[in-house]
Amino acid sequence: MECRDAITGRRSCRNFTDRAVEKEKLTAILEAALMAPSPANKQPWEFLVAADPKYNARLKETSEKTKHKLAARSGWKWLPTFNIDFLIQAPVLIVVLGDPSRSGAEQFLDEPSPGYLEACSAAIQNMLLAAHDQGLATLWFSLYEKSDVREIFAVDDDKDPVAVICVGYSEHPAATPARKTLDEKVKFL
Repeated sequence: MECRDAITGRRSCRNFTDRAVEKEKLTAILEAALMAPSPANKQPWEFLVAADPKYNARLKETSEKTKHKLAARSGWKWLPTFNIDFLIQAPVLIVVLGDPSRSGAEQFLDEPSPGYLEACSAAIQNMLLAAHDQGLATLWFSLYEKSDVREIFAVDDDKDPVAVICVGYSEHPAATPARKTLDEKVKFL
């Protein structure tokens, strides 16, 4: 698959089949993640791969509570009805953990940036594109309390649960989402 085709064709999946994900495809996805850039090549990521439905069930249960808490705090009327059943459907969950102690020199700037978080995001994007190339569907999930993810997946307090990536085969392709134009989002200086 051409790189541009992977970028423009990838979609977030919210309807997975129960088809198992092949180990060699998971390996390809994780190898792609390891190739992401990171400040000072610190590679501040770790990945937990969960293919046991008990993790999906616990994550969905806690995320339902989080969803309602966020709806109350934000006032977003759509949030309570947002369906997160895809958490139960996804055959594989990949928990992306960041290590804040593995940021680069940018952490010492007057306005520090979280280099570890940016690097983990690059690794996630690599995973999403590699999965699409493998014929798999994904969803970058972040609607959870970090403390819940730490408890469910036995994550140490010094690690930041950056995202949970749902991986599997799509029941049916997602529609192309609306995107802003270059004129709306880019300013050439």
